[in-house]
Amino acid sequence: MKNYLLLIITASIGFFSNGQALQDWPCGGLLGSSQLTINAPCATISTASVGAIDLNPGSCNSDLADDGWAWFIGDGNQITVDFTGLSSDGILHVYEVTAPPCSGVTNIWCSDNVGNESVTFTSVAGVTYLIRIQRDNSNATITGCLGVTSVVPLGGCTNPAASNYNPAATFDDGSCTFPGVDYTHPTAGGAGEFIGACLVNDCGPFTYTDDGGPSGNYSNDIGQNAPTHYGGIYRVFCPDQAGNCMQVVFNEFNVENAYDYMQVKNGATQNSPEFAAFHTPSFWGPIGMTGNLNGSTPITFTSTDASGCLTFRFFSDNVINAPGWNATLQCVPCAGGPNGTDNNDCNNVTGICSTYSLTGNATGPGLSSDGCVFGQCPAGGENHSNWYSFQASSTGNLTITLVPDDMNDDYDMALYGPNPNCSNLGLPIRCTDAAAVGITAMDGSDPENSEPAAGNGYVNDINVVAGEIYYLVVDEWSPASASGYTLNFGGSALLDCAILLPVELSEFTAEYAPDQNIIDLFWITESERDNDRFEVEKSIDGVNWEIINVVKGQGTTQNQTQYYVVDEDPHIGINYYRLNQWDIEGNGKYSEVRSVNVLDNFYDMISIFPNPTNGMTEVIFNSYTKGTVELSVKDYSGKTIVNTPIDVLAGGNRFDLDLSDQSRGVYLITITTRDKVYHTRVIKE
Repeated sequence: MKNYLLLIITASIGFFSNGQALQDWPCGGLLGSSQLTINAPCATISTASVGAIDLNPGSCNSDLADDGWAWFIGDGNQITVDFTGLSSDGILHVYEVTAPPCSGVTNIWCSDNVGNESVTFTSVAGVTYLIRIQRDNSNATITGCLGVTSVVPLGGCTNPAASNYNPAATFDDGSCTFPGVDYTHPTAGGAGEFIGACLVNDCGPFTYTDDGGPSGNYSNDIGQNAPTHYGGIYRVFCPDQAGNCMQVVFNEFNVENAYDYMQVKNGATQNSPEFAAFHTPSFWGPIGMTGNLNGSTPITFTSTDASGCLTFRFFSDNVINAPGWNATLQCVPCAGGPNGTDNNDCNNVTGICSTYSLTGNATGPGLSSDGCVFGQCPAGGENHSNWYSFQASSTGNLTITLVPDDMNDDYDMALYGPNPNCSNLGLPIRCTDAAAVGITAMDGSDPENSEPAAGNGYVNDINVVAGEIYYLVVDEWSPASASGYTLNFGGSALLDCAILLPVELSEFTAEYAPDQNIIDLFWITESERDNDRFEVEKSIDGVNWEIINVVKGQGTTQNQTQYYVVDEDPHIGINYYRLNQWDIEGNGKYSEVRSVNVLDNFYDMISIFPNPTNGMTEVIFNSYTKGTVELSVKDYSGKTIVNTPIDVLAGGNRFDLDLSDQSRGVYLITITTRDKVYHTRVIKE
């Protein structure tokens, strides 16, 4: 989650240890006499001397007259605001100050019981919170004891009906288990964010329910610390197999009509494109889409994002709950999804050879979620990630600066080491999870080692020792269409390069020829030194390999050499290939891995979303080769609207088609690749 908060400046106002008076009106400045100290004894207050002033936003009968205000500074822990011993019925509100009062306040929560009032939420350190005491309809003066207590949040299962219920837990971390249920929806975010659990890699099939499990209702108050109903708590599910995308089927769905909402998002972050936002009794279609989806279950969504992930974001108010949902998730083959060969995973890190600049752009998390300790930075694990490794060749300080190509993009990064292990990374030694856009840096300009969502994106530099190895992950919080970034390394330390292969390999490709049902493997060496042979290896799971061909090398040569072999028996699904190059002394070195996704006819198709559309829609299709394809769009009368070439890559491809200027109706889309012709239709409303 990215939670944008501005710290209110109150330098000219005096502070006292424990406020004893409510403030009449907070918008002219906060008074020291109305400040509450966290974990101090509750202060006896009265509304007798304050006037009636109306201030929105609010809920819990916010149309009634306001009475008085107090305030406190958050400490980053779980906060409980209690108003006890009331002489008359009242209402308690808590607001988060997003700008000096009262130009920016956000309603966090309110309590309107008969008797004592209490509000609990996770605060952000350094952020100002307003407490509002409001009279009920009788307009009677209220006296009571107002206090603020803080406890360090402890994650765990907070549902008593779960088999692993933890009564000591102060927030639900999504770990509840129920008979027959694999994953439940969390009820609170970690580290002051809206992410409720670590990212899950699981191709299933598995079950996913609300926090009440298969028989109980979901909880109230999920995601209330948000500026809108769409600020709810979320969790992310991603494939653990290459060439696959997550698919969800909602078997049951029953939430409070018009107040409690589910968002299904196409990707791995809270800001990924939305499939739908819906509630009971009808499912609501995507924002900007005319008409509703079919409100009856089952209803299915399949990721078309390059990550193959789905994100589920849920909000409930504090009044009524319901049985919730029961869903089944599993992987299905797709043109997109992770390919298992890039550096989205820690196990496929890209080596950094020296203190230089390099560029990158992540499409999504890989096949395993690395480095997530829930509630710690980075709060929810990966979203759109790249992993890098380097070894220090000299002792000294090292700075790392991440510069987005578009300064409106939000990137984070975390550094692990020294000498980490991908299977047990532990906590990072430097981490920024800040919501700040623009430059993110480990440059010593900020002495902190970790930055939360409300931080500035800068952390301390590091001192490295020669021989130490470190892992760096760059995490992109903007949607997957973000423009990319540049990493700049500096400081007095130097970095080692890996030992070079005795073969200068300039190209290695694997391409599927569907007309012959074969995979062509082609590579080029620019020079060779004592090169005995290449063993061509194949795998269908990326773990277990077999030799399918052996090609004699050229020994020693400075000339370019081209090599070509054929796999005549490709597997339906992902096929992995690598070269094991052996020198004359018996030393072997592996090349990078190449993958080819061979789809059967059921999945090798074109996809349009949203469809129907009122203008812009995304077209997703597969190409087995890199090159140029032809796009044709015709109206139902046969008139050509678009006829243009498009550059594509091997694998899943996507582009936006704009029909905003076209009239309502049905349009036929044809994409002609070198190997196949795709047809589909889209409805313009």
